[in-house]
Amino acid sequence: MAKLLAGSEVDSLINELSAFEGRTNNHGVRDLMSKVPSVRRLADSVPLMAIAKEILGDNAKPVRSVFFDKVPTANWNVAWHQDTSIAVKSKHEVAGFGPWSEKQGIVHVEPPVAYLANILSLRLHLDIANKVSGVLRVVAGTHRNGRVAAQDIIEIVGNSRIVECNANRGDVLLMNPLLFHSSRKAVSPSHRRVVHIEYSAMALPEPLAWYE
Repeated sequence: MAKLLAGSEVDSLINELSAFEGRTNNHGVRDLMSKVPSVRRLADSVPLMAIAKEILGDNAKPVRSVFFDKVPTANWNVAWHQDTSIAVKSKHEVAGFGPWSEKQGIVHVEPPVAYLANILSLRLHLDIANKVSGVLRVVAGTHRNGRVAAQDIIEIVGNSRIVECNANRGDVLLMNPLLFHSSRKAVSPSHRRVVHIEYSAMALPEPLAWYE
């Protein structure tokens, strides 16, 4: 966890993202880089690209972005899980890719685990994250286990130390999508806004292409 955004940058993002309030799925807006130009600029900015390239290599680029918020109308427990799908432009049957799904009109697919292992997620916090606001909880090191069956995740978590990823406004959390993670309901739900940007240095086999 590290401080990345100044208070004025956080306020500017909050102001732009407030346009989603009242809309369907306003707590989980996908395709964020195309909907909010400043998020695209942020994803391509020197500070974020430097982090991505240091971990993934010089070919790193942003491939997916989502806005998360925990508000009274979207305040629930998120069970322990891994993020095992990627967003692509369209469906094409390619060996090793599947099953397929659709989220908010965007095609998603589970790729071979090597693609997931090569993704870096940057979670930019626009609000304080703690127990009160439903902070992200993780089990450190579990991204090294590859893709794990849901029932096995529960057993591993039960025998592991859980880390709460407390954060201040402007902090960035680095994680891999295969890391076991969950969150509890906010005790006093108001906002727990996060801009989630994923980077990869791997090209998908044609004709598949990253959605963003």
